[in-house]
Formats: sequence, structure tokens, C-alpha cells
Amino acid sequence: MKFTTNFAKPCAARIGILSEFERIPNRNFETPLVLIYTKGGCVPHLTKDVFKMVTSNPQLLSISLSSTFSMIESVRDTNINFADFVSMKEYINFLTISDSAYTTPSGFQQHHTVPVWTRNGKCALTANQYMDIIEVFKPDMYVAMYDGDTNIKSSKKRTSKAVQRSTSLFEQCFIRHSASEKLKSSEILGAIAGGYDIPARTVSINYLKNKSLIGYVIDGLHNNGPDVVNIPSVQIKAVVEHTMNLLPADKLKVSMGSWNPLTVLNLVELGIDVFDTSYPYVITENLQALTFLCDRDNCNNVGHVISLEEERYAEDFSPICSHCECLTCKNHTKAYLHHLCRTKELLRAVLLMIHNMHQYLEFFKIIRKSIKDNTLEDCKKKVNLKFKQENVIQTDEPTNTEAITYNNTYRMF
Repeated sequence: MKFTTNFAKPCAARIGILSEFERIPNRNFETPLVLIYTKGGCVPHLTKDVFKMVTSNPQLLSISLSSTFSMIESVRDTNINFADFVSMKEYINFLTISDSAYTTPSGFQQHHTVPVWTRNGKCALTANQYMDIIEVFKPDMYVAMYDGDTNIKSSKKRTSKAVQRSTSLFEQCFIRHSASEKLKSSEILGAIAGGYDIPARTVSINYLKNKSLIGYVIDGLHNNGPDVVNIPSVQIKAVVEHTMNLLPADKLKVSMGSWNPLTVLNLVELGIDVFDTSYPYVITENLQALTFLCDRDNCNNVGHVISLEEERYAEDFSPICSHCECLTCKNHTKAYLHHLCRTKELLRAVLLMIHNMHQYLEFFKIIRKSIKDNTLEDCKKKVNLKFKQENVIQTDEPTNTEAITYNNTYRMF
């Protein structure tokens, strides 16, 4: 696998190309791009055929170990890679440890293991056990095991410990990766740990920056889940900017999590290349539809989302967005979607996911075009305006995250 970019300056928006995948050598992907969020290797609420109707373009899938842990023995017994096992062999896949749409419980780190939160609870894995799983799944890309249990509230002791453990875990994973015949076609990425502690993060960067890696995952800024939507760009800017300035400019940079579109744009400006679609999934679970791209004069959507449960849509026979080309907007009205939401029909999530996924993929097309045309600042202003409109649910207000948050136990699906 190869990543190339003509823009060598750190901390700046750039266009890059991911290419030369050994499993699918003729696939090229332009960055900034978004990984398609999956659970158990499948796009939530959508069958494979429906997903292909949402987008016929080649995509990269985000696969979390949390949601696929129960499949390990079956994949091992069939002796095929994970992509073939879930019948998604035409898609490049990127394996992560945690599920970015679900809050990862904090405070369970141990010296030699990292907890993986599965549908059956916590499973503590050593680096060697993790690499055993990687050799079973044989992902196209994956992140080395690390301690990402930090956030804005983490102490200096916790961030320092996270870096020490991440360094030790990476070393064990990298040795296994380099010696493995089964992973010759897989690329390993290192995770930059250290939370919001600049000195700790610098130690992590200095350790990883000269390693033979295709790229890095910028981690340790949150504990995943729907609360990431509310993290403002100003909170993470200094840490990300420091990180990007120290890392090699020609390497791939990944940031996972349900970042809102404004934060995504600011991270793109700092040089982040890859994100994921857990944000539209979170919006779908809240029975909302994305409207932050609706900027035409005759569109009545003034905010960044609309909630289809609201009574004002009961007799609104217009589509979610009059200019959206998704299957939902071309065939259904807000009134029908409101009816599905009120009656708790399963089709509600299917139709909302189709729209929200389509909108988010269009968003990244706009980002790439804006970088090429040098109009990214104009794009930011338009999106920012949608988030500031009155009479809509603002991102800093509590959202209905019952479907994807947890009380006493951590559950998947």
C-alpha cells in the first residue's frame, strides 16, 4: 500500500492518494476521505445491496474489534480473511480496537493488557493475543494495540502511563507484524497517545515518527461515543496542531470518532486525511436527518439537522432536502418519515441512514473539491452558518443517545 501527497507542508489541508493495495491493486482513493462505519463488518441498517445503491464508488470500511470479537473463531475455522468472511471482499478494510460510535468505558487499563469491550462484556488482550486475531482477520490496514484511555480530564500521570504502555504495546505488535508471513499484504499504523498533555504526546510522536509506517492514528482525545459530537474544535486544536507539526508530513493521518462537520473541517485544515462515518450513524440513531449541506435559497432547512419526530413534519409532504439525490429524498416525504418514527417502524432507520450516509459522502466530495479550488474557507463559513441557526437542536444541547449509550453494562447491537 502507498500514500502519496504533493503537499509536504505540515498542518495544512492537502489532497493525497491511497493506492497499491495488495489485495485489490487497482483501487485508488483520494483523501481527505471517510471510512464507512460498520458493526460486525456490515453497514448499520443497510444490506449490502442497499449500500451499493447509496454509493457505487469504491469505499474503505472501518471494522472494530469490539463488534467483531465473537466472529474470531468462525473466521479462523474457515481459513479466509475477514473481508471474504463477511462477503465484503470488494472493499478495503481498516481494523480498529474500539467502536467509535459507542462510549468506551474508562479506567480498566492494566499493565500488559488492553480491554476490548464486546457484546459479552470486557475481554483483556495482550499484544500477542491481539496480533493472533490480526493474523486471523488479515485486514488491509490496522492500528497497533495502544492505550487510548485519555480525554480532556486525564491527569498527567494517566497520560504519561498511556504513552509508556502504548510504546511497549506497539513494539510487541510491530515485531510480530514484521515477522508475520500472513500479514505481508497488511499495513500497520501507530497510534499517537498522550491525551491533551503536550510533553507526553511529544514522547509518543518522537518514538513513532521514524518507524517504518504508512501513517498514524491521532488518538487519546476522547473515549468515543456520541459525546464526541459536542467536542469543539478549539478544545483539540492546540494538541492536534502540535502533533501534526512534529509528524512526517508525507505520512497518512487518521482521526476516528463522531466529530461534527465543523470539527472535521478544522481537522482537515490541520492535515488530517481520514475520518469515519460514525457521525451520520449517531444522527440516525437519534432519528435525525442531516441538512447542513442545504444552502440553496428554496430549501427550508435552516439548521444542520432536523428531527423527524417533531409534529411540524406530520403534514410536510416535501423531501428532507429538495436538492438531495439520495433514494430517501427522491422517493419519500418528511411526513412519511415522521409516521415511521412515531410508529417505531424499522424502516425509519433504513431511510434515515441512506440519507445521512449519502449526505456525509457528498460532504467529503465537497471538501476535496474545496481544497483543489482553494475555497475551503468558504465551505467552512457555509457549514458554520448552518450550525448557528436558531430554532433547531444545537450540537451543544443534550441529544437522545439512549440507543447507543450504556448504564451498568456495555452492550453491542
